[in-house]
Amino acid sequence: MIATEPTLAELAAASGLLPRTLRSWVTQGLLPGPLSRGPFARYPADTLERVLAIRAMRDLLGMPLAAIRQELLVATPEQIRAHAAKATGLAPEPAEPAAPPSAASSGSALSYLQALRAGPAAPKPPPAAPVMRMAAPPPHIDAAPLAFASAAYEPPPSSGFEALERRLAEGRTGKPPARKARAEEWLRIPVTPDVELAIRGPLDAEQRARLERCADLVRDILLGRDR
Repeated sequence: MIATEPTLAELAAASGLLPRTLRSWVTQGLLPGPLSRGPFARYPADTLERVLAIRAMRDLLGMPLAAIRQELLVATPEQIRAHAAKATGLAPEPAEPAAPPSAASSGSALSYLQALRAGPAAPKPPPAAPVMRMAAPPPHIDAAPLAFASAAYEPPPSSGFEALERRLAEGRTGKPPARKARAEEWLRIPVTPDVELAIRGPLDAEQRARLERCADLVRDILLGRDR
């Protein structure tokens, strides 16, 4: 045992424990605090026996630190000395491996000074913009129609009343005749639930059949089924 008041380094060397472990036990109230401050602060003379007793109860008996603290509150000096005697054959506490140095801290002061003398690094040029290239057309095909076709815009296929208006305008030849008001009966042919064809005047069977076919065509155009 150490006769004089030991330092933290002496306690660690005699007990085989790491200094950080001893500091943790002081913080948790398992060990008394140092008698003075500073890197060479000393602890009470009986601290080493208490350290060995705590280690024996932790490593040999498997007691948690909370239970060890309760045991030390009521233990006599003889009981603490008996626990400490059991820890003499324990192996030293393994040290944690040091973390590898990061890229930011791995450079030395000399490297830093050399980088300052070299001056700022030249800025990197901005990345070049991607260039789009079109493959040349085969020799048997004229390039002019291809260029015109690629520049032309083809609107999406229309449907509904827009398609009906377009189809009716395509089939119109010349000026439409003027409408004449005649007080005659009306023939109504439903196209959709919201649209119907209304024809005024008497019609024979052939004319009615043609109008019904026209109604079918109008229905297909409105519903987009004429493609």
